[in-house]
Amino acid sequence: MNRRIKLLILSVCLLCYGCKTVSKSTINVNLDVPYRDIKIMAVMRFDDELIQREAVSGNVIKTISNPNAGQILADMMTVELLKWRKYHVLARSEIKREIKSGGEKEEPLVKRKDYATIGKILKADTVVFGKVSNFELSDMTVYARGNVSFTVECIDTRNGKILWSMEINESAPYKDEVELAGKAIKDVVEKLKKEME
Repeated sequence: MNRRIKLLILSVCLLCYGCKTVSKSTINVNLDVPYRDIKIMAVMRFDDELIQREAVSGNVIKTISNPNAGQILADMMTVELLKWRKYHVLARSEIKREIKSGGEKEEPLVKRKDYATIGKILKADTVVFGKVSNFELSDMTVYARGNVSFTVECIDTRNGKILWSMEINESAPYKDEVELAGKAIKDVVEKLKKEME
């Protein structure tokens, strides 16, 4: 009887801890860079190679990594930066078309962080790169938890200087990874606006 009570208490503690929302995001802005010359910004597909090898794991709690994380996050970042209306942000379809017509492929350019070539092809003053380290949903019959972790850098294509960077780590119960990432990106872009005003 005593053992059952301890097991029940432990289960309740684990459930309560598992329902906790974890949210951490940091933004660094390089204020030494003159921002007045920046007009055109391109958001590249985020590098999601770290999570591509992961698929479904676990027996009791299934953890499912989203195979389109890089594309999803790049699309979300583009939308939020477009809402800001501070820069001309190239549409993702326009980026794909211009890179293809330039005889290049987006993924190798992203992996090499070849911002100078991207800047020339897209005629962009800045390029936004992202790296995904976690984009998954942990699911059990009665419980689900979204986990999102990625970094973002905005780089001046003319001199390679980092203009701003972000690090996002979010985890919340009963939210999927896409919903969680959308809210996180919206929040950090709002913070970025305030930092740059």
